[in-house]
Amino acid sequence: MQDSFEEDPENYKTVCVAARVGDLVGLQELVWNGRPVDVFDNRGWSPIHEAASGGFPGCLEFLLRQPSVDADWQTHEKETAMLLAARQGNSQCVRALVNAQADIDLATDEGFSPLWEAIQCCNVDCIRLLVKKGADVNQRVYTGYTPLHLAAERGYASILDYLLKHGAKQDVRADHNLTPIFLAAHWGHVDCLRILLRSAKDEGNLALVNVAAADNATPLLIAAQEGHEAVVDLLLEYGADANILVTDTGAGPLQYAIYKEHARCVHSLLPATKLSMFKDNFSDMHPLVQALQWQDTTILRMLLAAGLDAFQSQLLDPDQATELSLLAEGGLPGRKASLLCHIRKSWPLEGAKLLLEHDLSPIAQDDEIPPLLVAMWRNAFPLFCLLLRYNAPPNIYHHNICGNVAMLLALRKDLDNCCLGHSINVNSNHAKTKDKHVWLEHRKRSYVWRLFVAGGEVESLFSEDIDVNNEGQGVSGLSSLLKNCVHSKDMVVATVAFLLTLACNVRLPKSVLSLLPEEDTKEIIHITDSTPTLAHACRVKLMRTIGNKGRYTPSIITSLRLPETLREYLLFSDLDPYIGTLGCMVSLPNS
Repeated sequence: MQDSFEEDPENYKTVCVAARVGDLVGLQELVWNGRPVDVFDNRGWSPIHEAASGGFPGCLEFLLRQPSVDADWQTHEKETAMLLAARQGNSQCVRALVNAQADIDLATDEGFSPLWEAIQCCNVDCIRLLVKKGADVNQRVYTGYTPLHLAAERGYASILDYLLKHGAKQDVRADHNLTPIFLAAHWGHVDCLRILLRSAKDEGNLALVNVAAADNATPLLIAAQEGHEAVVDLLLEYGADANILVTDTGAGPLQYAIYKEHARCVHSLLPATKLSMFKDNFSDMHPLVQALQWQDTTILRMLLAAGLDAFQSQLLDPDQATELSLLAEGGLPGRKASLLCHIRKSWPLEGAKLLLEHDLSPIAQDDEIPPLLVAMWRNAFPLFCLLLRYNAPPNIYHHNICGNVAMLLALRKDLDNCCLGHSINVNSNHAKTKDKHVWLEHRKRSYVWRLFVAGGEVESLFSEDIDVNNEGQGVSGLSSLLKNCVHSKDMVVATVAFLLTLACNVRLPKSVLSLLPEEDTKEIIHITDSTPTLAHACRVKLMRTIGNKGRYTPSIITSLRLPETLREYLLFSDLDPYIGTLGCMVSLPNS
């Protein structure tokens, strides 16, 4: 470097530059030729900061011997040369500064000290040197962390052990009440955790195992949530309480392990958890409810084997009651609900299948909301179909509602799904296309069709004989539904026509007739007049029977060895154009 200095002294005209590049000879030349060493750049860095940060102990020692140099100079960020050397893990520079009597605990405004920086870069030599010279092992940074917190969070087991043996306190709580034990558990550092727990036990302070964060989350809960199986086992071994609940959700370690589908953690936590706490209600964080959201039923089977009762009828929790109160617009039964009522639209069906196979009934008990209605209300079409396959009753009645409640709700959901798509004009050209039986392909995938082929009756929807005062209560019968949910007269006509094809021997009540446009009334009455006939009754019976097997399609009907007129009759060609249009109205719910 001497040649460089002599050949181009302008590049080395400051002591800072020479210290930065580690040019000891050039640095000496500058100083001996009178260049000052107490100079600072726009960051507040002096030559000793440059040498310490660059890891040049020779330059640093030379500078520290100069009378005008203060070993504790701080940059604008309050960084000392000692801190910068420790940050780079340069033990020789740290030693040079220690020998120069530099303050080993002088920290930045945020509380970052040389020891903190040495732990950050995991340099054991620097750590030992600083601690032996009396560095404060419990000095805190702005978050309340101590060096022990940092070592526990990073998983530096040997450093953590060294700090504990040299006076580090593990009962110091950082912001949010975090302890080193909590941090080790959170990040899954089982070796660090073992050292901490042994130390706590030796000090008679094993209560630290249950010290919770500000939200009352314990080390056990956070480890269960993160799926750290070995950590969960170790905490339980040292007496961690599995029944401390987090504040906001009221859930414990078991529920959070299920929430994240950590089956091994669930297995460890079940024996330590008081399962009696789950008898009050099926909240969203109930273990069984959480287990139902997973395709793998391993956890659900564990819970059932452990004795959790999936067959009890429980009061709705406040959130569920608020949501499902809208379902009870006309005073539907439902202060309680079975576990099946908690299955969400987006969840897989494996859990529901397991419960149904283990004889959980889809039939509502006394004062329960029927699971079938809840599935429709949430537009959970696959679950709705599954419940029907397991003999959920398609006919549900209530004294405040005229007609089959299940069929009314099914019709409402089909109408809602249609409204999310596009409106249909009953007199559109679609009904006149050559594929005039397209409605069959659509309607068999609707809620109404699935209910119908499962045995759901439509006739009671036409049994209104008085106008029910339903103000503020939503749907109380077919006429109320048509008034409140259908905003097109053409759709009213199509809806009534569609329902009539599924009914036998009915008459239109005045409340429904009053909603029909005058020009369409004659056609609807014509359809109504066909419903008492034996031929129509046979048609409906055939439609329900083979439709339940998924075989009521235009291709199958037209392939039957029957007279063409009869085949056309089975396809409702006599009731065009209203029926031919309705298939577009009853669209497929999202599944």
